[in-house]
Amino acid sequence: MTDAPAVWSAGQPLAGWLRLSARGVWLIRDAAVEHPALRAHLNRHYFRDAAGCYCVQNGAQVVYVRLDYAPYALHVTADGALIAHTDQPAGAARAAYLDEAGALTLLTALGAGRVDEASLAYFADRVCDAAGRPADAAALAELMAGGAAPALFLDLPTGCVPIERCLAARLPALCGFVRDPGRAYANA
Repeated sequence: MTDAPAVWSAGQPLAGWLRLSARGVWLIRDAAVEHPALRAHLNRHYFRDAAGCYCVQNGAQVVYVRLDYAPYALHVTADGALIAHTDQPAGAARAAYLDEAGALTLLTALGAGRVDEASLAYFADRVCDAAGRPADAAALAELMAGGAAPALFLDLPTGCVPIERCLAARLPALCGFVRDPGRAYANA
């Protein structure tokens, strides 16, 4: 008997190898992908399947991606545009979700994306109440805690978007994606 590596047939899906961190960093077997050409390949061939799983097409092979948080990591450019970790424009925010730890996720035409820490100040400056007045930190803290916070909104150039509280664990069901496709796909 030899300890030969497992062989997969062309077209057989793989799972358990590729991961996307909450900050939009690609990891293969928990090691960050450093090579720019490989990152560009992963970004270019990243897609969502009909079941809400995110994958990378690598030739005939489909590799399922385990998501640490959301399918995209979003940042704001100097002109206020939302860009995903894949360098794709995300489009306008259609919904905003704040979790119990203060992570902000936006639902865009591209999909659900967690706003990176560097861009949070941009959004914090745009939180307002129903009358358009700037919201205070206490109202945001109350919303994160699940208390009786007043209605809060993000006042964005593309329009006001209500901010809803959503536990991190509930985000995939609410936004229609699968965080961990699991090894079941490897046996498909």
